[in-house]
Amino acid sequence: MTKRISVFGDSISTFEGVTVAGNRCYYDASDTNGTGVVRPSGTWWMQVIESLGGELCANGSFSGSMVAGSAFPAGRSLERARQILGPQGEVPDLVLVFIGINDYGWGGSEAQVKGGSEAAPNGFQEAEEGFSPRLAPAGVLQEFTQAYREMLENIRAQAPHAQIWCLTLIPGRLKGQLRSSFCYRLRGIDIARYNEAIRCMAQMTGCQVADIAAFGFDYEAADGTHPTVRGMEQIAALATAAITRTPLEEALFARSLASQDPCSESSCIGCPHARSTGTKWSCVCERNLTPSPSS
Repeated sequence: MTKRISVFGDSISTFEGVTVAGNRCYYDASDTNGTGVVRPSGTWWMQVIESLGGELCANGSFSGSMVAGSAFPAGRSLERARQILGPQGEVPDLVLVFIGINDYGWGGSEAQVKGGSEAAPNGFQEAEEGFSPRLAPAGVLQEFTQAYREMLENIRAQAPHAQIWCLTLIPGRLKGQLRSSFCYRLRGIDIARYNEAIRCMAQMTGCQVADIAAFGFDYEAADGTHPTVRGMEQIAALATAAITRTPLEEALFARSLASQDPCSESSCIGCPHARSTGTKWSCVCERNLTPSPSS
């Protein structure tokens, strides 16, 4: 029997017409954002599903969503967890969970709300004019950790017998760059600490970890976060290798793609090399940007 596989994530895992109706999407057939990803088969998750010999059950991803937050579309919300079920209530055999980069980028659910993100609970209703996120406040990592646990518990309640694979977060690299362009401490908390929380909560709730960060590679991204066609292939290769415990497809990873954190600053706030740390945050450090001979 073919394995039913559901996807749960943020913009990186969306595709218009496939993602649950009503959820915000980033990727579409018209390639609005210039990533080159123009069909579902080009996404990381469809490639993983195919490599596992499965079929898509449901894609409950939501562009811009965080794990933390008080209500839908936060990943911890029960309504989001229900989106892993198929259109006729089919229960998946396996769930791919890849979410958390927006928690890292905003530095907490309060910042997302005050910053007026369309993916925040209540949308723009509680936005503060002129608000600019700064350092992540105390307790943000604890908030993320608890929310991640609740999210997995809610997913488990919907699919009690499913394998749940939690992907760790990895750095995106601007297309054409020879060196890492990722901001590792955008709001003062190293992204590695978010990955520690993911690993810990997955283990605590009886889920599996697809530790793609452990491979130590960047993926190609159009804007530093959203994967290009090649970036999707790279994430898919990492996830497949982690889940199946098979060798990584090395042809997709030149030695220059090894992740590097060349910065010693404690945060990106106020740094002239950070592309943006405001409400339109960008995980791009321009300190070492250099043109690549090939894209």
